Amino acid sequence: MARPKDKNSRHNGNNRVANRESGRKMGADGQYPSIFQPTPFTEESRRKRARDKRRRKFAGWPSRLMVVLAFLVSAAGLLAYLPQFIIESVNIDGARYSDQAVIMSLAKEKEGSHFLQGMGGSAGKWLSLRYGLLEDQILQTSPMIRSARVRFRFPSTLVIRLEEKVEILAVRVSGGYALVDRDHEVLRIAETRDFALPVLEGLPTTGGIVQGQTLPVEDTDQLIAASHLIAGLIFHDQSDQKTRILMEEIQQIRQVAGSQFMLFIPLSQGGE
Repeated sequence: MARPKDKNSRHNGNNRVANRESGRKMGADGQYPSIFQPTPFTEESRRKRARDKRRRKFAGWPSRLMVVLAFLVSAAGLLAYLPQFIIESVNIDGARYSDQAVIMSLAKEKEGSHFLQGMGGSAGKWLSLRYGLLEDQILQTSPMIRSARVRFRFPSTLVIRLEEKVEILAVRVSGGYALVDRDHEVLRIAETRDFALPVLEGLPTTGGIVQGQTLPVEDTDQLIAASHLIAGLIFHDQSDQKTRILMEEIQQIRQVAGSQFMLFIPLSQGGE
């Protein structure tokens, strides 16, 4: 005779089957079937990947920092011991009127020293790798020097580049001529005409004439207008070298009115 099944056990079995079916149909949060995994393109997954990426990015920064420091130390060692960074020669460019021997005597003190020694003088000169103290010393050697730049050139060379003041006009003064540059600074005073520049006539001065200072004149506008005229003559001579050099041909300049001047050029048969 068959034994009747227990109603409670049959009920429990039905519950287990129902739970399994429910588990297959719904996930833990009740939003999707449990047999599926969350898509990697959800907003939460993106945030998690971004956090992991940032964590990996900063995880190795101590080792990278050590590599950079080691590189800098190695580079410093090369700068300190390579003979190519020791100054062995000096070049001077742009010296026409300045005393090169005096400038060379100042620069020779750098020979045999490391190129970093004596560099700087200010933040800007440090950044541009210039020797500020030596530049100041060179400027003091001659009033003809407008600017001086001193830099190291690899290998083992110290380069000095000078920009000198240039005489562009002679002004007739008592006892001779005052030769001035573009800023009307008196570069020298000549008793005789030992230069090939136009002479500005008829411009009275107001005081003593001192080399290295601005020429004191009664009519500053006339001096400025004459300088503009000279600039035009220089431009002509530089742009058209096939014709006559006007700066050498014109002997005198005399103001007529305002910016109008009379130019005197000697004639081959005599006269002007």
